[in-house]
Amino acid sequence: MTWLPLFMFVVLFGLSTDYHIFVLSRIRERWLAGTSARDAVVSGIGHSAGVVSSAAVIMVVVFSVFVTLTSVENKMLGVGLAVAVAIDATVVRGVLLPAALTLLGERAWGRRAGAGITRRTPRP
Repeated sequence: MTWLPLFMFVVLFGLSTDYHIFVLSRIRERWLAGTSARDAVVSGIGHSAGVVSSAAVIMVVVFSVFVTLTSVENKMLGVGLAVAVAIDATVVRGVLLPAALTLLGERAWGRRAGAGITRRTPRP
């Protein structure tokens, strides 16, 4: 059972990184198109929320099935992964990420002189 925390960390790190990149790329696409940082966060989160939420529900259900198995390690793995995915999808992707990006504003995208970021300006 000593392998369980490390294994859960590796699995959860991979899953959360995948969805983090997915959500951030949607937000950055909007920002590069010329919308304000705040509007890009709202639009990016709004457009990716359905995909992230659906995937989280599927993963929670799949990991919850592990509880029906006979091995104690599998039960612990299922409960741990299901709870962690639910927290990641709701608290981290739904609250912390948008709040942090909104507070950072333009600084979230490395806006400084000579950074090489090409951004279209919005049309009037």
